[in-house]
Amino acid sequence: MAMAKKRSRVITVDGERYRWVVAPSDDGLRIVVVGGDGDEQRMAAWVEHDVVIAPGLVAAVIRRALLHHGWTPWQRGKQVTLRCLDRVPDLADLRLITWPPATW
Repeated sequence: MAMAKKRSRVITVDGERYRWVVAPSDDGLRIVVVGGDGDEQRMAAWVEHDVVIAPGLVAAVIRRALLHHGWTPWQRGKQVTLRCLDRVPDLADLRLITWPPATW
């Protein structure tokens, strides 16, 4: 399902275009990202309520999801859901885990 262009933002990371939006929830804030037109695999990353979500954090989440969590934004597939382990994320060393953990 494509992401609505209204209320979403565009970001370019390493030459590729993505669309992202922040959605509040009871568990924190959810950053939802899709590649290009958004008809392919989504990625959602949960962060704490008090985390400032700026383009730098979104770019770091995109890079980590691509490199370490198997997100393939240009192919169809099940949503990749991640959780940030840090209350104050370090953009140089962002710690994300697949959510829910495989041990559940």
